[in-house]
Amino acid sequence: MVQMEIINRVLRIRFAGSVATAFTLEQDNVQFIITAKHVFENAKWPNTATIELLIDGIYQSFPVDIQYPKDEQIDIAVLRTNPYQILTPFMGNSFSTKGMTYGQDVYFLGYPYNFDDLLAGFPGSNSPLPFVKKACLSGMLAPSPSILFLDGHNNPGFSGGPVCFKKAGDKLFTIAGVISGYRYSKLPVFDNMNKKTEYYIKENTGIINAADISFAVNIAKEWIANP
Repeated sequence: MVQMEIINRVLRIRFAGSVATAFTLEQDNVQFIITAKHVFENAKWPNTATIELLIDGIYQSFPVDIQYPKDEQIDIAVLRTNPYQILTPFMGNSFSTKGMTYGQDVYFLGYPYNFDDLLAGFPGSNSPLPFVKKACLSGMLAPSPSILFLDGHNNPGFSGGPVCFKKAGDKLFTIAGVISGYRYSKLPVFDNMNKKTEYYIKENTGIINAADISFAVNIAKEWIANP
């Protein structure tokens, strides 16, 4: 069961008409916001922006500075509010893939589609709880675990959400990755005479792509060292 120290750090993010998921990460007592890099694609990946986060049931605007991994294939954006603000409580979670094992259960959280308008929150809170979905770790991209492959079912809106797991004996969950998207296969569309048309649909294969959280951690460390 996913614990509150994960749920409480997951946020709905809105930018330039795009909606996705974000979450907070702490490094050396500094809090950052993590989401998917492709959230900013239409704006050509700016270094500064004003985003909106769903907090206490209301979208609130936050000016942020943004950094991205040097590897352009890594779908991660690291944000820091400017002026700096702490958005969620510090809970002491680790951010690493260390201790993950093949085939183990993992969880990912987020706000698919526009369900945030319908989801219930905690008693006395106007903030909707994120969806929680379960998958298993199916593989990692060689030669290093830059991409985690999960066996599960992703939906639009989960992008930018955290992938978490729990190691035996640990009290807290560890955040290992950032949801990027899912692999699809192109299936032809047939007409009512059962003839293949020129059109295709994108079938969700159940293979989820998630970026290794270490890319976000490394950016945060460098940012703190060289503000």
